Amino acid sequence: MNLFELGDAFRLARIAANKTQQQVAELSGVTRARISRFETGSLRELGTVKMLSLFEALGLELFVRPIGHGRTLDDVLAEQQMPTIPVEETRRRVRTSRSKGE
Repeated sequence: MNLFELGDAFRLARIAANKTQQQVAELSGVTRARISRFETGSLRELGTVKMLSLFEALGLELFVRPIGHGRTLDDVLAEQQMPTIPVEETRRRVRTSRSKGE
């Protein structure tokens, strides 16, 4: 998996969690602009600490395994527990509700 694929998977997970880029930025300490570039594939490099902070902000973790490793039963079970997002939902913007006083 390359950085572009990680960014895309991260974007889908963020949308599924109904979090804005700004909310993730506040939780992770990574700037919203950097998150945007990560999600769109325009980021050339993202340090390990920043990537782990981003994934932790969404309750995700990374696994290390050999290239070409086949799917395991654990992989299948984890995929079944992940919420599926219709394609049209991956393009929607996540908005936070605002009170009338703002």
